[in-house]
Order: sequence, then structure tokens, then C-alpha cells
Amino acid sequence: MDSMEFDRLDSLEGWVAIKSDLFEEEETFKLGFIVQWNVIESKFAVTCHNRTLQRQKRKAEVSVGDPQMSWAGLFSVSDLKHIHQQFTCVADVLGGCFLDLSEFEDSNIWDLLLLNRRSGPEDDSQRDFDAPCRKLEKYFSTAIDLCGRKIVLETLFTQDERDVEEYFENLQEFKKKTMQEEMSRAKSHLRQLLQSHSSADRMVALLGTYEAEDEAYQDLVAVATSFFQYLLQPFRDMRELACLYKIEILKSLEFEDLGPKRIAALEKEAEEWRMKAEDAAASIQDITVTYFAQTSKALAGMLKQMEEDKRRFGPAAWASAAPRLEKLRFLFAKETLQHMRATEMCLSRKKDTIKERLEDLLRRDQNQRADSRSALGDGRQQDTVDQLELQFYETQLELYDAKFEILKNEEQLLVAQIETLRRQVKELKEEVVYYDVCEDQEELQSMIHTGLQQADSPLVSQLRRRLQSLESKRGSICSRRAYLRNKKDQCMEAHEQKQLAGKHSSILFSQHHQVHLKREKRREEEQRRKLWVDQEREKTLSRLRSFREKRQGQYILKTPQSRKSPSEVSCVSQPMSIISLSPSASPDEPSSIRPAPRRNKTPKPRKQQPKDIPVQIYSAPPPPSVPPPPPPPPPPP
Repeated sequence: MDSMEFDRLDSLEGWVAIKSDLFEEEETFKLGFIVQWNVIESKFAVTCHNRTLQRQKRKAEVSVGDPQMSWAGLFSVSDLKHIHQQFTCVADVLGGCFLDLSEFEDSNIWDLLLLNRRSGPEDDSQRDFDAPCRKLEKYFSTAIDLCGRKIVLETLFTQDERDVEEYFENLQEFKKKTMQEEMSRAKSHLRQLLQSHSSADRMVALLGTYEAEDEAYQDLVAVATSFFQYLLQPFRDMRELACLYKIEILKSLEFEDLGPKRIAALEKEAEEWRMKAEDAAASIQDITVTYFAQTSKALAGMLKQMEEDKRRFGPAAWASAAPRLEKLRFLFAKETLQHMRATEMCLSRKKDTIKERLEDLLRRDQNQRADSRSALGDGRQQDTVDQLELQFYETQLELYDAKFEILKNEEQLLVAQIETLRRQVKELKEEVVYYDVCEDQEELQSMIHTGLQQADSPLVSQLRRRLQSLESKRGSICSRRAYLRNKKDQCMEAHEQKQLAGKHSSILFSQHHQVHLKREKRREEEQRRKLWVDQEREKTLSRLRSFREKRQGQYILKTPQSRKSPSEVSCVSQPMSIISLSPSASPDEPSSIRPAPRRNKTPKPRKQQPKDIPVQIYSAPPPPSVPPPPPPPPPPP
């Protein structure tokens, strides 16, 4: 078999991925089956109702566009046997639950020849239809319990072909999910090995666990690398494509003779491709941060467990595991250093984005400074600038923290190397040296004196030189840390001042805003009161207008039953200038007032009832401001 056939076997072309949770039911529904024999079609009519949804619909709990609640279909005996075979593939228990429906099968030529089956209306009248239908209903309910609702419904009532795509898994998502599951399995395996350290009571067993743990970590790194490379590939392709298109556009702008509109369009397109390339690079940085966070977390767990194991054993027993501890410290510092450097890149990108927004806002502010009508917009823009400045300071502080972590991990790398070199120097110094047998004591003393004065071996000198260079690098890291600490203190001081200024401005704004709110509230109350007065005035005028239109002519006022004295008559509320007591006065004549003649009071035999006096009301000018004259004195007795 050649390589082409191997490639063809490994190819995914023509294959589909089926969802693993295809037949999982999120909600449980109660289904009811109704089966009847259709004499005309000679088939079983099967109807299924979703009782749960029907009950919810009656309670108005189901809205429009909910799932289907009823299904129906006609099935022959052969169809039901085929459906039963599919059910038994899912649940073998259903094999003996299907009833015998041979008497419902269609007759063929052999039945007519051999007289094995009677056909005709007399046969249908004698046949029992109810019992098989009830047994079929029970069979379908049992199939629902054993096979599941989705399998039974989709086997009985086949959906359209377009719904088949719902069963398939997206290949890209399927591959991603598979890699995530592999990485989860690798993590769980490493976690189990770390938890098994407590059961190892001897150093030999613990060293075997360390070897298995190293292999598990290498497997985790391999799986994580392949997974994150798969995640990075689309963004790398997009970045490469965007850079390629941008270069082609810049070449066209440089070497081709184009019009102004075409130049503007190409510049806009180049800017769009530049933004796409930057977005792809940002996504790559974020994914890289996630990868190093995973690996450094795994190494941190391994290092912590090994440091706990160190407390359980003595120095002599632990000497065989000391190189691995140094290696773990070195790897952990290295992975954490790469993680923090990737984080520093992300924070620098975030800071540059905030800086660009600030510059854009300041440029707009300079362009709109001459416009006096945009005072409110300037205030909002200033608030936005203040918020962006606070974000800039916060991002800068996070960046300083990341740089401190970078220096810390660089120092840990140096410390791990320094400890390794010191251990090697100590081992070289403690190495036992055997001398030849010496018979003369003076010769022995001279050899000892010469050995004491002899310099160290070349290997020890080389290790000490490396130690000295590492110590100098560590000193430079300390100086850089001090410089960063001063810069961070300055940034924190500026940030605090900016926060205090922001709080002070917010307090001033709130005070001014409260005064403005009170003024606006007072103005609204006055406006509301004025509106109410206008409405009441309009209502009064409309009532008076309707009263004048509907009540034109003379109006009669009935006097009270008891006669009033002249003093009471003269003290009426209406002015006498608009009331005429003359019964013969016409509306065309002007109103006049005639005082009644005084008569002596004579006794009368009986008290007469006063007659109705016609009263005419005219619209007269308002009375003068001069007070009315006093009423006349009462007549003498």
C-alpha cells in the first residue's frame, strides 16, 4: 500500500461527526399515544400528543413558536415491524414486547390459493381491533421509557432532510473539543500523580513517581502546544494576509498613477487591513498568554509538591532529588518569565490604545475649541479625557507590576543557576583526594604545605568566574528594580493626585448640579402653577360662554316665602345698576333704578304671599371704585 492510500485513509473527506449529546433530553415530557385501525387504508393510525405542553398551553404558559405538540401518521404492519427492529437496536429489551399482527397483514396470492386467510367485510366485522390498538399504545409508551423521546418520535414521524444537519457536528468545533478533552485528560493524569506523593514513603518510590510526573508534564506540554497552535493558526493566516494586501496597496499607491478618489479608497482599504493585522496580532498575544499561564500553573504545582516532599526526607536521602528540584525551579522561572513578558506585551498594547484615544480626543478638542456653542459637549469630552487618563495610569501601574514580576523571575533564574554552581563547587571541594604512601615525615609535611598553598583546580576557577558573572547580573537586576520602584512611586503619586482632582471636580459638579436642579425644579413648579391657572381660567370662561349661549332672555327668581325688610332688600350682593325690578321693562330700554315711595305701615288683616318678580340680568360695566352710598334710614314708626 503506497503513501497515497495511507493519506486517503487518514483523510476526513466524506466523513461526518455526530454529536455526542444528540439524544439527551433537557426536559421531560409526558407523551400519550392513540392507536386506531383505519379500515379504508388498512393501516394503523398512530397519533401522539405532548400532554405536558398541552397542559401548559391551557394554563397560558406556552407562547407562540413553541415546539410541536402533536404528531400523526399511518403505518402498515411491515412499517411497524421495521420500526420495531430499529427500536431493538437501541434497547434489546423491546425484542419480546412487540405483539403479533399477522392477522392485519395484507393478503397475497398464496393466501387466496391456500385459503389461509379470510378476506371480506364479514372478516372485518368479526375482527377485534381494540385490543391490538391498546397493546400498540402500551408498546410505544414502553419504547419511550427505554429508547427515549427523541428516538421514538424521529423514528415514527420522520422529519425533513434539512433537519438532518442538526445531528452533525462542525468539524472545526469537533477538533477543538477533542483537543480540549485531551488536554483535560493530561491535566487530570498529572494531578493524580501529584496527589500520589503522600503514599510514597521511600525515596526510591518517590523517584519513580518523579519520572512518571515528568513524562506526564511532557505529554501535557505536547497536547497544549498542538491545541494552542491550532487556535493560533487562523489569526496567523489573517495577519499574513492583511500584511500582504497592505503591501500590495502601498505599492499601487507608490508606483501607479491614480486619481484622487482611487487614492482615497486605497488608503482607506490599507487602513482597514492594518486594523485587521493589529487585531490578529492582539489575539495571538492573548492566546500566548493563556498558553504560558497553563504551563506555569502546572510547574507551580509540581514545584510546590516537591518542596513539601523535601520536608519529609533528610539531607542525605534528598541529595538524589536535589538536581530535579533545581531543574524545576529553573523551568518554573523560565515559563513564568515568558508568561509575564507576554502579559507585558498585552498591557503595552492596551496602554498604546488608550494613548491613541487620548490623542484623538485632544485633537478634536483643539478643533472645537473655537466653537462657543459646544460648551456641554466640551464638558462631556473633558470627562471622557479624565476617565481615559485614569485608565492610562491604572494600566501603567499594571505594567510596572508586570515588569517587577519579570525582574523577579529573571532573578529566580539567576538564583537557580547560582545555587547549582555553588553546589557543584562544594562537591568539588569536598571530593576526597588520595595520596601515595610517604615514608619520610618531613616530606609529608612539605606535601601538605604545598597542597595548602596550591590554587584551586581549573574547573573550580571556571565555576567561580561564572558565579561572579551571575552575581553581577543579579546586581544589575537589583538596580533596575530600584529604578522601576521610583518610577512606580511617581506614577502612583500622579495617579492619586489625579484621583483627588477628579473627586474634587465631581464634588463641585454635584454642588453646581444640585443648584441647577433646584432652579429647574422651581421653574417647573412655576410653569406647572401657571399652566394650572390658565386651565382653570379657560374652564371658567368656557362655562360662562356656554351659559350665555344657552340661557338667553328673561330669568325669574322666586322670592322667599317670608317678606324681607327694606334694610335686607337694600343689602343685596349684586349691584343695583344691573338689576331692574320693573315688570314692564323691555330688554331694549336702558336699565334704570327708581326708588320705591315710602308708605306708612298700616295693619293688614292677613299676610299676603309675595308674587313672583321678574328679574332681568344685563352685562354692565364693572362698578366704580367709589364705595356705594349708605342705605337710607328706616321709616319712622
